[in-house]
Amino acid sequence: MKLSKIISPAMPKYRSRIGSRLHQTILCVVFAAIVPMTPAAEELPSPTEAVSVVTPGETSARQPQSLRDGLRSGDKLNLAFYESLASVEDRWTGSRGTVPWNFYQRPELTGEYVVEADGTIALPLLGRFPVRGLPPADVEAIILPSYESLVGRKGFVNIVKIEHQPIYITGPVRNPGSFRYVDGMTVLHAVAQAGGMAAKSIEPWQSVDLTRQIERLKAGLADLKRLASRTEVLRAKRDSVQIASIGTLVLGPDPDAQRLLDDETWQRQLVTTSKDAQSSAYARSVANAQADLDLRQARVGNYDATIRVRQDRLASIEKLAKNKLVTSIELTRAQSELTESEDRKQQAVIDVESAKQRLAAAKQDVERDRIERKIEIEKSAADAERGLSTALKTTESDLEIFRSMVSSNDSAGVEFEIVRPGPNGVIVEPATEETVLQPGDLIKVH
Repeated sequence: MKLSKIISPAMPKYRSRIGSRLHQTILCVVFAAIVPMTPAAEELPSPTEAVSVVTPGETSARQPQSLRDGLRSGDKLNLAFYESLASVEDRWTGSRGTVPWNFYQRPELTGEYVVEADGTIALPLLGRFPVRGLPPADVEAIILPSYESLVGRKGFVNIVKIEHQPIYITGPVRNPGSFRYVDGMTVLHAVAQAGGMAAKSIEPWQSVDLTRQIERLKAGLADLKRLASRTEVLRAKRDSVQIASIGTLVLGPDPDAQRLLDDETWQRQLVTTSKDAQSSAYARSVANAQADLDLRQARVGNYDATIRVRQDRLASIEKLAKNKLVTSIELTRAQSELTESEDRKQQAVIDVESAKQRLAAAKQDVERDRIERKIEIEKSAADAERGLSTALKTTESDLEIFRSMVSSNDSAGVEFEIVRPGPNGVIVEPATEETVLQPGDLIKVH
């Protein structure tokens, strides 16, 4: 894409004023190269896809009422996971006391999840669940069995909040962009949120806005590079693969690609080093607890040998006492020594049980640490992928806004079109001011 092809037919006078800044717009060319090379870009409509034009209302008629009332792709769900426990310690020991049961939130699973393009949501350790078209209560019901199977206890899953995709508006309006979707929103509402229709002539403030939009595109491209680097580093860590040549494959021929990857790798290494130190401490606790248990079990064996010796000695002294060959003092001393050894053995047995409990607790800490680390890297990678996908959509919207800002429209009347994803690709539907919108709709104003 060349900037001159966009500006020439629309703003011949303005182009002469921004000629010195044309080098800034090379980001449009770089962006056009990065989008097809990034996995998240698959969610954007391809310019070569067939676009069908339907009559007003035809799209809504194709969808059943249950689907329109249920979840859609792109919806964000704020899920909260709870489990029923006897106490805080029971979180890892699994013991069941006599105290009343309480409910504890699982922060490692609680968070925001997005309905993907295929109609599913991906939950760490739980898997993917098809939720498109389902009401919130059904979503909670299909997740709950897998969650209870994972934690091994009674659990609860609640959808705290649902956020739909925003709507987008482009064309000769004062503030084109994305806006929060509200149920029942119409095209007229969207135009009002965008500040109403813009003036046909080029005003000085429009020149300033165009410059700001270019800077916004540059900042968006920088964010895309950074998020792409972070996503690839986290994917490599999650999948245990090397990051060889990823900078060239994902970010294109950019001299800063390797530097960005090195920075993200270094930041991730700091997190990994801290977690490795904690894991090593847990491992040492297990080794120390095992050594202590072995020592106490050996003491029990020593006491057993001592008891057998003193039992034999007591039996011999008792025979001698019957024949009046030893005094009762010797017999009493032998009995006391045997009793003392038996008492020490009993205490040693108690110490062995305590050592076993400490060893079991240390092993549970190691297993808990392993699960938490796995959840953390999976969640971090998923968050990075969602951030990259959002940044791509935002930059695509900014690019469309840029195109609309430098284009002109000489037609006297105002016409509206709605661009929305359909079952067989992108659908372009003529609209009026009273047309009801759906989440993710793009309104094109002509």
